[in-house]
Amino acid sequence: MKRKIRVLLSSILAIALLYIFFRGTDFSKFAEAIKKANLLYLLGFSLYLPLYYFLRAVRWQILFPKGSYRLKTFFMANIIGFSINYLLPGRVGEIGRALYVGKKGKNSSSYSLGTVVVERFFDAFSVGLLLLFYVLLYPVRNGKLRESLFTIIWVTLAASILLIIGIILVEVMIKKEVKAPFYFLLNLFPKKLREKIKNSIKSLIYGMNFLKPLSRALYFVFWGIIVWSAVAFQYWLGLRAFSINRPSVELIPFTAVLLVGASIPTPAMTGGFEVASKFFLVEIWHYNSDTAVAATLTLHFLLLLITLSMGAAVGIKETISLWRNEK
Repeated sequence: MKRKIRVLLSSILAIALLYIFFRGTDFSKFAEAIKKANLLYLLGFSLYLPLYYFLRAVRWQILFPKGSYRLKTFFMANIIGFSINYLLPGRVGEIGRALYVGKKGKNSSSYSLGTVVVERFFDAFSVGLLLLFYVLLYPVRNGKLRESLFTIIWVTLAASILLIIGIILVEVMIKKEVKAPFYFLLNLFPKKLREKIKNSIKSLIYGMNFLKPLSRALYFVFWGIIVWSAVAFQYWLGLRAFSINRPSVELIPFTAVLLVGASIPTPAMTGGFEVASKFFLVEIWHYNSDTAVAATLTLHFLLLLITLSMGAAVGIKETISLWRNEK
């Protein structure tokens, strides 16, 4: 029952965001913008998506003992996880890809889930670092953009640092059996929420151990920067299809704002992705609203189409493999 209510609320939120997104759109100009789109750039955008999942697989593999899994396993798990995320609200695909990896090797699913938690945490951290480099090395003259970027940077980095410090303190308290302050704070929350917080902290503590020594953590951050730089370049290709021609470095803040919108818990990122993209294209870069709507919807559609097609292919392959094993 609660799951149905959650799905209903996320769907209502998605509809409300789509209303904001489409408000004031001239659909004849919107259709014209889609007809004029450069198919070569859209093809490049689409072909770049498997590379994104591959780069994430290379980074994810760092968190596991050498030789424990083939790179292909992480690649397939990413496709399955993101496909589920696009179909269902609540990021349940993260659990799905952890379970897939857990079943494919010697490590438990809880081990895999710990790596997923760490990976997602460092997604935000990597984007924050990229934004910081962007602001320091590239002059931002737009006051609204500068203010938005600094807000994202400081919130992301401050939250990351505080979270790391908190995890270290909790880990020290648990090891030294000084658990009273930890449990006192937990008792301030309702029982169900308390259990969720406790499990999340345990997963993070468990996951952070994968990043020891420090050189391994720095290597992981390095790959995080590569992953999100590749995402920025992918959107550079996609937006050029609609004559939105910006220097590739300027796609870093666009990607960061898009990530904020996509984090809103709606099915398939619907609504949040659209509003964030349109806000940046219209309010920051001052492109025509109808062009912004056409570009945003087309790129989002391609993300879903390519990912779900790959997910269906992986699902069929796994079903055939299971059938052969049972036979």
